[in-house]
Amino acid sequence: MNKKLFLILIGLILSVMTFTMCKSQSQSVPSTPKEALAELIAGNERYSNNKSIHSHGDMDRVTETAPHQAPFAAVVGCSDSRVPVELLFDQGIGDIFVIRTAGNNVNSEMVMGSVDYAIEHLGVKLLLVLGHGSCGGVTGAISEGEEEHGNIGHLLGTIRNDVSEYVGKIECLDAAIHHHTQVQVERIIAYPHVAEKIAKGELLVKKAYYDVNTGKVTF
Repeated sequence: MNKKLFLILIGLILSVMTFTMCKSQSQSVPSTPKEALAELIAGNERYSNNKSIHSHGDMDRVTETAPHQAPFAAVVGCSDSRVPVELLFDQGIGDIFVIRTAGNNVNSEMVMGSVDYAIEHLGVKLLLVLGHGSCGGVTGAISEGEEEHGNIGHLLGTIRNDVSEYVGKIECLDAAIHHHTQVQVERIIAYPHVAEKIAKGELLVKKAYYDVNTGKVTF
């Protein structure tokens, strides 16, 4: 075997070993709120640097999770098609419980029921409220254009109530998005059963912001 071919083979072996090690590390299940947050941070770091490892995405994982789900985190995100939650955190099947609504607003019994299910029945260690840049829900809520009717009007009105100080200030859209996300976090932790789990160190509730231009999440 000549030297050039030998070096190529060594390079291929090292690449496979590195990929396997990264994949193995990613598949370790976070057991604490701090570990769960660290996994999402690391996953977004891989994603935003175009180094996603796409673990837990094969049929073996489908078979493994079919009888039971045990996600380590829940994310309340926006329905926006530019915010694919599992992808941007480089997570796979059964890793995170995702609740998506236009504008990531939790001010309804249906959405809070899903949040409670994730906390009480699935035992997630982390609950993340994820806002994002150019959010259409918040944009519509603070704009002073033509009034929307029906369910869209109701949705925007709900968001508008949470960002009332920004109505008519479209130039402050990013600030309104951050504020709206914070309001959702405060709404969630105001529930006694959630506050109790936080106090016991069993749950972490955080907010984050996804930049649709860069793929990066800021916690």
